[in-house]
Amino acid sequence: DERAQLNVATHAYPLTPLGRRQAAITGEYLRNRFGEFDIYYVSYYQRSRETMSVMYPDAAKVYEDPRLAEGQRGIWHTHTQEQIEKLFPGEAVRKEREGLYHYRPLGGENWPDIELRIHSFLGTLSRDYDGQNVLIVVHGHWLILFQRLIHHFSIEETVEMYKRAVFANASVTRYGSDVINGKQRLVLIEQNIVPWT
Repeated sequence: DERAQLNVATHAYPLTPLGRRQAAITGEYLRNRFGEFDIYYVSYYQRSRETMSVMYPDAAKVYEDPRLAEGQRGIWHTHTQEQIEKLFPGEAVRKEREGLYHYRPLGGENWPDIELRIHSFLGTLSRDYDGQNVLIVVHGHWLILFQRLIHHFSIEETVEMYKRAVFANASVTRYGSDVINGKQRLVLIEQNIVPWT
């Protein structure tokens, strides 16, 4: 409701002063621990691009990739709950009936749509950046669905993670690669490290 009342597109929200401080501390943590990365990726969202520029202001090349975008919530980004109930009276009922994972809002995406984007991005990582260190600035919901694909979480487990907001702002989740049963796989090393706490 708060975002719907602002006259700003969801992709155009800037970082808050607190978000900039969190990004600066996380950037210092990353630079001290890992140095420079081989490649940098961000979503096209303003706050994602700002986070990267604060963390790695001297990064030679940062790739902006639309597949990393937050889920498109359609009318839920542009209308308040009250407006939706008035203009689209069946939409809240449909959302409740279909559930968070399957529900596709008018003008938006459902979670399987986002997973298709993530599958595509994983293919790019595998094909183009094998053996390289990649820093990706993404949104919490995207990361939850990324983990669903990597770890084969059930829909119920994934929805519960989403409801618990398991990833803090400007937190660090790290994956490495390993050969498992003869195949290259991403392996979780650490998750939701919050340098600014």
